[in-house]
Amino acid sequence: MDDTSPGALFDGRYRIVGRLGQGGMARVFLAQDESLHRQVAVKVLADRHSDDPHFIERFQREARAAARLNHPNIVQVYDQSQTAGMSYIVQEYVEGETLKDLIRRESPIDPRRAITIALQILAALRVAHQQGVIHRDVKPQNILVQPDGKIKVADFGIASAGDTEMTEAGSIVGTAQYLAPEQARGLPVGPPADLYAVGIVLYEMLSGRVPFEGEAAVTVAMRHVQEAPEALTDRNPLVPVALESVVMRALAKDPTQRYQSADQMGIELDRVRQGLPISDETSVIGAATIAMTRLASETLVAPPLPPREPPPTRGGNPNRKRLWILLLVLGVVLLAVVAGVYAFTRGDSAGGGGGGATTASTATTSALVEIPDLVGQTQAAATAALEQLGLVVLITQQTSADAPPGEVIAMRPNPGGEVPTGTTIELQISAGPNLVTVPDVQGADGGDATAQIEVLGLLVSIVEDSSDSVAVGHVISQAPSGGVGVKAGSTVTLTISKGKQTGTVPNITKMDITNAQNTLIAAGLVLGSETQANDAAPVGQVISQDPAAGTILPQGGFVNVVVSKGPVSVSVPSVVNMTRSNAEAQITNAGLVANTQETAVTDPAQDGIVVSQDPASGSSRPQGSTVTIVVGRYSGTTA
Repeated sequence: MDDTSPGALFDGRYRIVGRLGQGGMARVFLAQDESLHRQVAVKVLADRHSDDPHFIERFQREARAAARLNHPNIVQVYDQSQTAGMSYIVQEYVEGETLKDLIRRESPIDPRRAITIALQILAALRVAHQQGVIHRDVKPQNILVQPDGKIKVADFGIASAGDTEMTEAGSIVGTAQYLAPEQARGLPVGPPADLYAVGIVLYEMLSGRVPFEGEAAVTVAMRHVQEAPEALTDRNPLVPVALESVVMRALAKDPTQRYQSADQMGIELDRVRQGLPISDETSVIGAATIAMTRLASETLVAPPLPPREPPPTRGGNPNRKRLWILLLVLGVVLLAVVAGVYAFTRGDSAGGGGGGATTASTATTSALVEIPDLVGQTQAAATAALEQLGLVVLITQQTSADAPPGEVIAMRPNPGGEVPTGTTIELQISAGPNLVTVPDVQGADGGDATAQIEVLGLLVSIVEDSSDSVAVGHVISQAPSGGVGVKAGSTVTLTISKGKQTGTVPNITKMDITNAQNTLIAAGLVLGSETQANDAAPVGQVISQDPAAGTILPQGGFVNVVVSKGPVSVSVPSVVNMTRSNAEAQITNAGLVANTQETAVTDPAQDGIVVSQDPASGSSRPQGSTVTIVVGRYSGTTA
């Protein structure tokens, strides 16, 4: 088994510096890549999973998927391999701390800073979701905060294990405190599950606590399914109401009610940051989620009626006793008249006893109760309060842009009056605003989509963005999503594709290979094949590239390079005592260049003969180097 102790060379390439951490699924080491001369993080699959072929296959498959992701807010995966029975991943090493450490130290975090962090997380998720990669384990422990405040999200598609990890039969993957309800139930998950987790992370940044806690992972997971989160402003009153609505929509139990894309949620958070109004859809869904919280915390039992005071005892004066009898009779008659007038004004056109009106005869035998003011309460609470008083409840619904669905907005008769028990009280319940259903135009031509929306009395806002999968001019995403009800006159934001995101190929020739790769990453491009060739350039320097600098490539495009491995060395031939022509031919044939000089000689036998050379024969020189030869020239005279 390969050694992972400090100083060991792991898999023949990675010099282990030390351990960075350990989870239930993997051990992580800081290492030096001896080939590319950079620091990396090496994640080695834990021993307990090394014999599980299903787990190893998933580990490798998801590592390959994560390696496709290239974005400044994503920890880059460089390599995935096996050695000595161990599966491992090599990824970018990021200096800094986890968001969990930051929350523990500084929470509650200022709302503007929390939004800035969340927008960077969403930017990373956007790229992943476009590539079909669902993170499934978004949590502060997987979010790295660099010293300059920039965010990088780690472990895309690779759920880290731990005490709160749930991986039963591979169907539930994630950390309990951040699980979406459908994830906790073992159902298939999509982008809304990751966005639910972002909502939890925002909630935790803004309040210092996750919404659901418990001693066991299963307990916490079931709370995600069954319970509404406590209103965020109850935990931190300084959180803006609009920001609370965004978070609460992200935490909706029904995934179709949440944001359907990272773009949708990012647009809303950016509007909150700029002080602009959020969408009606978010306001309605956020308010409904908060209303669930309020309803769960209310006591739905009306207070008991105060006891009636007994009449005072009087003396035995018979005249006083007769007076009280007369007053009692008069009171009963007066009560019957009042009840009759009330029944007449409440009676229906048929003139009968329908509609719950109380007749004069029944009024004489029913107690009077005061109608409580229940406006603003939930339908369930108001109904329980009236029924405890012996009143009959009639529910009607009315559209309202001001009150959340399920809230009492009016009562008839008005609160404060007295009516006999058995009287019908009408509760007008808010049905929410009069909504228009937004059509689903995702993938449609932008012009056609605009026409479909505007004909319904809605407004359209267009933003453009790059896309690797959606054709130019077609809709990448929409907010609100299709099928959602909004008020007439609301704005639907369409994100229209402007084609694949492109980058200009930089000039990386004459750079060493490490700097060349970093330059390409900064341009959104990827280093492709590396071919080595002999050249006069220093070893490791890029001597050519394809495509050339200035070429436009899609983001993530490959640039191939030829890297120098230094010049070829040749042995200098011995040419002393050769004729000039023979010597020059020998030098040229060896791949060297002859530099011929002449010197006067007194011996006619040395005329035209090489008398010396530099460098000496047998020495090694790079191909193309110069060899200087000195040739004798006899002039026929002596010194």
